Amino acid sequence: MFRLIGSLKIAVVLLIAIAAVLAWGTIYEVRYGTAAVQQFVYTSWWFQGLLGFLALNLATAALQRWPWQRRHIPFVLAHIGIILILVGGIIGGRYGIDGQLIIPEGQSADTLVLPRNVLVVHAPGSDAHQIIPTSFEAQAWVHEPHTVFPVTLGDRSIRLTVDRYYPDATTAEEIVGGGSSSLLQSSEGAEQSTEENPAVQLRVEHVHQGSNGGHAGQDDTVWLLARDPQRWIAGWGASHLVFVEPQSDEQMALLLGRAESSEHPRGVLSIEIPSASMHEVPVPEIFGEPVAIGNTSYRVAFKEYFPDFVIGEQGPTSRSRHPNNPAVAFVLIGPEGEDPHLVFALHPDFQSMHGLQHTIPARVRYHHPASAELPPNAFAVVKLPSGDLAVVMTGASGERQVLEKLEVGARYEHPWTGDAVQVMAYHPRAVIERRIANRGNEVKAEMLHLVAREGEREASAWVPFRGTVELAVGSRPIVVEYRPAEWTLPFRVVLRDFRKIDYPGTQMAAGFESDIELIDPARSVTIARTISMNNPLKHRGFSLFQSSYAMGATETTILSVRNDPGTGLVYAGFLTVVAGIVSLFALRNRRAGK
Repeated sequence: MFRLIGSLKIAVVLLIAIAAVLAWGTIYEVRYGTAAVQQFVYTSWWFQGLLGFLALNLATAALQRWPWQRRHIPFVLAHIGIILILVGGIIGGRYGIDGQLIIPEGQSADTLVLPRNVLVVHAPGSDAHQIIPTSFEAQAWVHEPHTVFPVTLGDRSIRLTVDRYYPDATTAEEIVGGGSSSLLQSSEGAEQSTEENPAVQLRVEHVHQGSNGGHAGQDDTVWLLARDPQRWIAGWGASHLVFVEPQSDEQMALLLGRAESSEHPRGVLSIEIPSASMHEVPVPEIFGEPVAIGNTSYRVAFKEYFPDFVIGEQGPTSRSRHPNNPAVAFVLIGPEGEDPHLVFALHPDFQSMHGLQHTIPARVRYHHPASAELPPNAFAVVKLPSGDLAVVMTGASGERQVLEKLEVGARYEHPWTGDAVQVMAYHPRAVIERRIANRGNEVKAEMLHLVAREGEREASAWVPFRGTVELAVGSRPIVVEYRPAEWTLPFRVVLRDFRKIDYPGTQMAAGFESDIELIDPARSVTIARTISMNNPLKHRGFSLFQSSYAMGATETTILSVRNDPGTGLVYAGFLTVVAGIVSLFALRNRRAGK
């Protein structure tokens, strides 16, 4: 009797402990998210050990009444049922699969995205890689984990350390000078650089925008980088700030108003073939047969002209007919073979910046009249060959005022908009320094700081969630990716059609469903089914539920996929508990009848 009372006391203590953990887990989930609480609490070894100890205690309490009698049946069945539920939960937590299957319409997928993260380390140009499970997001309050992972890639042995983890990282950017110039205002301790990277900082005082001269939604100070396709121009309303670096004397003369516009509206290609002089080939209005390049054995075949190039949802396209960002796609044809090119008039270094390689060693430049055109109401800074700066200001109707000598620190008033622009700094060899900080413990924008060491060589870098970084260690660099863990299904799912059903007169989803086709080659099975919110598909122990969706040019369905090997035990446990309750009432009725 005393042993039984002791077991019951232990069971009560365990139940109170489990209840406390579950309450804490609810608070933890609100703060850090479902994936974090699943990894740190519900599927952790210590919580499952707690459940296992409770199951062992219940089994001991039941065995202490051996040999069992008829009146013990409800007691024994209840204990066995709870034990089955606990064991099923432990098995499901340890060996179950729970992830998302993301499928764009008309495509197929067989890879689950799991609610835990991994580091993937691999060597470029080889199949050697290593996947490292992580748990940083589950302990988001630990910002300096100093976790060391030994990495083996073939014959290479690398020591990879995560010394900082920021769950809600923010990036602050600072542009400093990297070289000397008469106009440069350098900062102390700035990293030196010999590469040209012109950058200018402008401060705008807007008119009619409030007492402080500011403009709602925009900063008054902006950095422009002449060689960056994304940062050479900025705008507010109908006004523009521009920083350009002319690529030819003709473009310079056109920008400064010293020459007339070109007679070729689509521009001209300047092509320098190996062992030959420079040749100019105008971009034709109508594309036809390849055009010979002078008296050489080379030809150029024009494929596409983009007045205002942009990457759209369907690939490269033109946003408008106005030459805001002219580009031309063509193929060089020669003895070496065919060599495709995509060149930009306003960004001549685009190909080299992105490491594009070509089979024909030719030098190509694209000159377009738009490179000398400026948007209306613009304040344009022009980098001169001497290294000095000039200013070109335009009005709404094409008016133009040119100042051929710009002074850093000077304040210039736009003659047509009334805005005042002050040149704060100019760096011919700018260096962009980024500083990473953390805003809090809530998992929003994860970043890891990695330190890799191989032999005597060490490299470090920040990598964001779902991002990659290259670390130059040893004789060859390594690439590290931080992303969700993945798991491959034994079958493939094709999304034939997705439908979102809205409430009448609104865009709120009342329901959504997916017409899918499940293909299982190993079992020669093909299943066509419609999966909706309350109509899952089950196959080979996997349950596919309609979870969410993503709208866009291509509709995408998100299916939750679960495989829980402990489900059968959990169901059996519930049925056993119910049987125990029924037997309890049956025995009581029998005793009452007697």
